Amino acid sequence: MAAIAFFGYAAMDTSWIRDARGMGGSPLYGKDFVQILTRNVGAALVLYSGIATLGLTTLVGAGILALYVGATVSLGVHSVGGGNLLADVIWYVPFEFLGLVMAATAGFQPTAGLVQRLAFKREPATVASFIQDTARSLGTLLIALALIVLGAAIEAIVIHLKT
Repeated sequence: MAAIAFFGYAAMDTSWIRDARGMGGSPLYGKDFVQILTRNVGAALVLYSGIATLGLTTLVGAGILALYVGATVSLGVHSVGGGNLLADVIWYVPFEFLGLVMAATAGFQPTAGLVQRLAFKREPATVASFIQDTARSLGTLLIALALIVLGAAIEAIVIHLKT
């Protein structure tokens, strides 16, 4: 995933940023809470969708998310500089990132339970056990969403304070 994020960073065309700076605002500070929350919850739900695809959409979604993160870091670094970007995002990115990692974990939970049952054969792999693992994954998803909401609120406050 780190290699994909680096590719997203390196592939981003940032030549337009110099021109956009003179237009009155940084591209980093134009979002409000609902937009941030919608984007991040949407990403979390894509990562969680692996419960229905035996983890495939979680895996693909994580790769696409890594590419997106690399590209947005590239935009941020080239817009405001690495130090300024870090000073802003350090307050909310840990919550959002941990929330997305937990959503991906929740997306893999039923499949991991199924693989464990099939590999170790301590108990049979049944539809009921898969449903139980899916139900448990909802708790992990709920924690992930709480972290994402917290991160989005902090991000919205940071943006408001910057404008």
